[in-house]
Amino acid sequence: MRSLRLGRCTAPLLAVALGALASTPPAATAAAPPAPTWSQTIGGPAHAEMYPSGVDVHRGIVYIADTGNDQVAAYNKDGSRRWRVGVRGPKQPGRFDNPRDIAYLNGKLYVADTGYNRVQVLNAKNGQVLDVWPHHFSSVIGIGAGPNGHGGSVIITVDDDRNEVTEWTPGGEMIRDLVFPVGNGAGRLNAPRDADTSARGYIYVADYANDRMVKLGPKGGWKRTWGTKGSGNGQFGRPYGVAVDASNHVYVADSNNERIQEFTSAGVFMKKWGTPGDGTGQFTQLRRVAVGSGRSPRVYGADLWGNHVSSFDQAGHVIRRWGTDHPKPGGFNEPSGLAVDSQTFVADTVNQRIERFDTSSGTYQLLWGSRGWEKSDLTGFNWPRDVTINEVTGTVWVADTKNNRVTQFTRNGTATGRVFGHLGSDNTSLHWPYGITSIGQDVVIADTFNNRVERLNASGLKVAWVADGLHAPRDVTVANGVVYVADTQGNRVVELDGATGEPIGSFGGLHNPQGIAVSGTGTIWVADTASNRLVEFAADGTMLQKLGASGGATGTAHGEFNHPTHLEIYGGKLYVADEYNDRIEVFTLHD
Repeated sequence: MRSLRLGRCTAPLLAVALGALASTPPAATAAAPPAPTWSQTIGGPAHAEMYPSGVDVHRGIVYIADTGNDQVAAYNKDGSRRWRVGVRGPKQPGRFDNPRDIAYLNGKLYVADTGYNRVQVLNAKNGQVLDVWPHHFSSVIGIGAGPNGHGGSVIITVDDDRNEVTEWTPGGEMIRDLVFPVGNGAGRLNAPRDADTSARGYIYVADYANDRMVKLGPKGGWKRTWGTKGSGNGQFGRPYGVAVDASNHVYVADSNNERIQEFTSAGVFMKKWGTPGDGTGQFTQLRRVAVGSGRSPRVYGADLWGNHVSSFDQAGHVIRRWGTDHPKPGGFNEPSGLAVDSQTFVADTVNQRIERFDTSSGTYQLLWGSRGWEKSDLTGFNWPRDVTINEVTGTVWVADTKNNRVTQFTRNGTATGRVFGHLGSDNTSLHWPYGITSIGQDVVIADTFNNRVERLNASGLKVAWVADGLHAPRDVTVANGVVYVADTQGNRVVELDGATGEPIGSFGGLHNPQGIAVSGTGTIWVADTASNRLVEFAADGTMLQKLGASGGATGTAHGEFNHPTHLEIYGGKLYVADEYNDRIEVFTLHD
């Protein structure tokens, strides 16, 4: 049964009150109302051939970690695809979640499977899984393979969350773990992104947030640094990838400067490849670098948001480009959030954009946004997860998730200049906001990794109230002055007073709920994401019906889902962000 309404809580007691709500047992199932009927599908798959975040090469075969497609692939010298593996779905061997880097060693590929916090080992011939390391990482973002300086080989992982560089045997046994304090002095790193070794076992680290390279000894001792922030030769704008050739020359993917720089082992600048842009020999968002074999090796750059890998000779000429297409308008790659009135706005998360459609016909109208993260770049997104229409102000707000902010736009996609949030935990900060909804002229934000929901006074850009004590909430909606929260890791729905943020009630029995909407009759629809289904509850928390394939299975038929996330109800219809099916499914309600 639904928990009893709570009286006014002071702020220190709010988390305690919400914790008590978590023990509410799931409600019984009542007689099911008529099932919704499928009405329309908006969008469909719109993927680039590749979103390469990691690259390595062996005998001319190019291996990529395809971050945006959650896959790993291999390409031949002539540009043709050799193989591609990985499907989206629950964590299993051979499935990937945001793989960020890859390294070749002795017929095997070592994949930094970042979203699943692990390393997977594949057969380089066909992509077959050979091993999954048991170690659980915080954020394994870089991986390299090379000599240990004593006739053997090592695998090196980089965990940017922990400022950690770790050496492993090729079999996955830890050799040494180097954790550095955060800072910019000697012996300190700041969010390192990659590492590689030289023939003598020296380790070179891309010290990303410090805009420099770091050289460590074969046993991890601090040797030297080089580079400062800038765009001149030997300077860096967020170095992201590193590779070392057989002559111990160091190649750096200088990501914000969109170029590859080559250095001696002592850090002396030698040459560079690439310029900003989308043409031949240019990069849009350079991420990694790989180097071929021989005395005059080819150099390879992985352009994540330019959707290609390019190879250069030592003279700077482009030899080949793998992957040339960009995501087409009107379709999606993991649509996560949406907002609906006469127009439908969709957060096309992996493609880093917002798209607008005519609601009645589903016809594509326009889009805005691209990959970006600078404070001054209000149209640049970093994995946006949700969007809301504010009818009072006639504007649209976007939850720009990994930029840790919410940003206001006109309905045509022009930034108004109003933006709130930065990474942190105080009342001016956000940490990966996944959900947003409107209440009057204000907005309510699911501040996911701060485990809270807050109401933002949009006119003053000040927080009106904060509800703490939640468990990674990922969606919010408002109906009749009540804020409904999909409390994802709490496996429940929590209700808050929209005026004060005080808890009202909760009900559970869910499995990783990530979407919520309230119908005109007061029933509550929840995206029970881990079960790949939707669940309808009565206003008192009684379960009414389920929609989806049986047994939690995924599916592509209408009425089946693969990782449904945010929901909206408008005009008697239920709109579902069917994330891994790359579509918005629309159903007519018959309550």
